[in-house]
Amino acid sequence: MGDNYFLLTNLLSEDERKVITSITAHIERGEKRAGIQQIAAENYLSTASIIKMCKRLGFDGYSELYYHLSRQLTGTDKRTEDTLGSFVDNYSDELVSSFCELLRARRKGKIFTTGEGFSNIVGTYIVQRMSICGFMAFSNVHFYDYMIFQEAQQSADADERDIMFAVSQSGETEPVLNDVRHAKQHGQKIISFTRRSDSTLAQLSDLVFVVDGAKQTLAGSLPNPFFGHIILIFEELMARFFSQTQ
Repeated sequence: MGDNYFLLTNLLSEDERKVITSITAHIERGEKRAGIQQIAAENYLSTASIIKMCKRLGFDGYSELYYHLSRQLTGTDKRTEDTLGSFVDNYSDELVSSFCELLRARRKGKIFTTGEGFSNIVGTYIVQRMSICGFMAFSNVHFYDYMIFQEAQQSADADERDIMFAVSQSGETEPVLNDVRHAKQHGQKIISFTRRSDSTLAQLSDLVFVVDGAKQTLAGSLPNPFFGHIILIFEELMARFFSQTQ
């Protein structure tokens, strides 16, 4: 399963990781339900240790864990497609595939985010999620310090594996645009979330996700689902990425 999303987000021990991988292997091969004794024998563990793991993860027992994994593995792609299609105005399979390919190509690079106000909060969420999932991720404050260091070293080579996530409703927030321009000068790829497909941010981006598209944006408009939708979209994008990473 490679860097499976479920494994990374629960920070499992090595033995627990082996148990989950063993169960999912049986499910993916379409075999009949593997019992707890079989899984324990395959991984040289006791059934008691597997039950303890299930409890730690919040399941009543082995059967509930097995059922949960079965649903996760068989329903992820359809759910992700429905969610992204609902929230991303410019959704396409090609856009999602490009996102996954870019993350794979730059898996060993650094991830930066930039955003102002509520957008910065979304950026912080992205950093936290990507850090848990094994990426080297930093907020826009760290990006600024990193760029100063790189310029002092007069070397941009290391940046060519890096990615910046930019969040801006209007796509015209000047501090965000400054960060994006700076990042592009150092070979970084830009993935943006904005309401406006015709914005400067969209034009500067390598990949742009148009969310709740509008020509005009008011920061104080209520209700404003833009920021919440980005978090949902990002979670589904990461689920798609890990489901394709074998």
